[in-house]
Amino acid sequence: MEFKELVIKARTCRRFSQEGEIPLDVLTELVDTARLTPSARNAQIVRYAVIQDKALRAKMEDVFVLGGALPPDQKPRKGADSPTGYIVLLAPQEITLFGTMDIGIAAQTIQLAATEKGYAACMVGSFKKDAVADILQKEGVSFFDEETGAKLIPYLLLLLGKPGQERELTEVKEDGKTLYYHDERGYNMVPKRSLDSVLVLKK
Repeated sequence: MEFKELVIKARTCRRFSQEGEIPLDVLTELVDTARLTPSARNAQIVRYAVIQDKALRAKMEDVFVLGGALPPDQKPRKGADSPTGYIVLLAPQEITLFGTMDIGIAAQTIQLAATEKGYAACMVGSFKKDAVADILQKEGVSFFDEETGAKLIPYLLLLLGKPGQERELTEVKEDGKTLYYHDERGYNMVPKRSLDSVLVLKK
């Protein structure tokens, strides 16, 4: 598909199908793609933890909550809508603005690459970072990066799997609200501002 089509299709997914898990080698390949992206000063500060093990996934479900903009009856259900894979993005505790950009570039690359393979993703920045660190540490992950000498912390959590809901773009209405919502079909609708409203110069 054309790249713009891929971007349109790569919508945040909060409900994942339990039929057909995302394989560990696919998650690993997504990280392999992300590591090749541009990096500020080519510092390559981002580290990745891949989780596909079912027991670990169950523990990860307790570290985040999805669907804050949705009413209770429309929120994702643990177990029935859970992701079948996770990628944790770690970075130095003392991070710069450039480092934050690197995390964003890596995360967007993973989401686009996952979409191209028929999977979906949800980027979660609000999660229990200490709990995630504890889960990873018990699995032998070191939070001291030997190459840079930096202390690492979890910065971003990516939920992945087969999409379990339809997601579509729509235009921002006259009320100006940009929050996502479910329409009468149960589709997750994502309002986007018009090109004219975001393009401040065209000369």
